[in-house]
Amino acid sequence: MARTYPGVPFERYCDDVVVHCRSKAQADAVRDAIGARMEQVGLQLHPEKTRVVYCKDSNRKGTAEFEQFTFLGYTFRPRLAKGTKNGAFFVSFSPAISRDAQTRIRNTIRDWRIHRRSDLTFAEIVARINRYVAGWIAYYGRFYKSALYVALRGINNYLMRWAKRKFKHLRRSSKRAWLALKAIYDREPGMLAHWKFGVAPT
Repeated sequence: MARTYPGVPFERYCDDVVVHCRSKAQADAVRDAIGARMEQVGLQLHPEKTRVVYCKDSNRKGTAEFEQFTFLGYTFRPRLAKGTKNGAFFVSFSPAISRDAQTRIRNTIRDWRIHRRSDLTFAEIVARINRYVAGWIAYYGRFYKSALYVALRGINNYLMRWAKRKFKHLRRSSKRAWLALKAIYDREPGMLAHWKFGVAPT
C-alpha cells in the first residue's frame, strides 16, 4: 500500500483490512492489486469476505450490491442521524455494535446465571456485572448507544429474578421485585455500569 497506493488510507488488524477508495473503479483496482500481491507470498483473499462496499449516505445517491461491512465488532452502514447545528435528520454511513457482538454479549450475560446466584450478595453481583459491562461500554458505547442498549437490557430482568429468589418477601411478586430494584436505582443510579450508561430498570 505504501509503495503502490500511498494516497489510499486503510486500517489493518491481524488479517482484517479496510481500504478506503474514492470510486468503485479504484476499489476494484486496489482489490486486484492486493490479491496479486497475496498470491506472490502464497496467500489469497477470502473469496466471500472480500468485497467492494458502497458507503452510502445523504451525499451519495444510488445503490450497490453491498452497502455495509463489519470490522472489529462494529457494523458500518447507512444510519439515520441528527445534525448538531440545525437538528435536521440525514443519512450517515456510521458504525454501531454488530449483531454478532450483541449476541455474544447476551449469551455471556445468560451464562452468568445471575438469577440463580442467591448465594451471592448484591454487592458481589454488582462487582461481577461491572467487571464485564464497563469494558463493553468503553468499547461499543462510543457510537449509536441505543444498539448496545439492546444487548444490556436483559441484565435488569436477571437482577429482578435474582431478587425474587434471594428475598422471601419478593418471591411471589415480580412487580414488587421490580419496584425494589428501581428503588435502588433511584438512590444510586451510578451503581451499575449499565444503569449509568442509560439502561435503567423501568
